[in-house]
Amino acid sequence: MTNRQRSSKKFRIKVIRFFLIYLLLIPLVLYLLDKNMVTDELKSAPVLFTLKMAGIALGISLVISFWGQRDPELRKW
Repeated sequence: MTNRQRSSKKFRIKVIRFFLIYLLLIPLVLYLLDKNMVTDELKSAPVLFTLKMAGIALGISLVISFWGQRDPELRKW
């Protein structure tokens, strides 16, 4: 396995790990901040709400992973 393949695999694993963490964390924080809005969204359009939360989680995980990959100070983490 070349260094480039190893780096790409490590990056994908990091994105997936962050995605799963934020997929659980973001709806929980949103629920704690505004319970009525979350329950209304889940009653009216649960699939759309789930897709929104998944999109937000994926966006955040990609940004953090790209930033961590490019910044030499964050590579230590």
